[in-house]
Amino acid sequence: MPTKPTSAAARLSKTGLLNGIIAACCLVSSAAQAHVISPEDHHAFEHKYSDVCVKKEMALRKKENRSSSNSGPDEALQKLCDCIAQEESKTLTKDEVRKFVGEGKYPMSLMMKAGQAEEVCSKK
Repeated sequence: MPTKPTSAAARLSKTGLLNGIIAACCLVSSAAQAHVISPEDHHAFEHKYSDVCVKKEMALRKKENRSSSNSGPDEALQKLCDCIAQEESKTLTKDEVRKFVGEGKYPMSLMMKAGQAEEVCSKK
């Protein structure tokens, strides 16, 4: 059975589509690699987040007179803040690390992740 000749346009279209798919895959792969967070970035984020979390909660407790001014964080508070930091760290982006660790800003995306992480950690 003879094969039907394909037009040059059809061949180019198929080749173009294939090249487009390959190019898209490469772009996605490059973008994913550009967002890879180093272990050092994760550690820096977790450490800073946990410190900020504990300090804020301790300040709130002091303001509400729920704790004496000289007492440090209790073990449960430290564990909760560490857990939230680790949960948030799982989905960090380079931009979030740069803003939080490098610039001392707390982006809205991290606030949303913190709420989700707090839910997960409060169940543990």
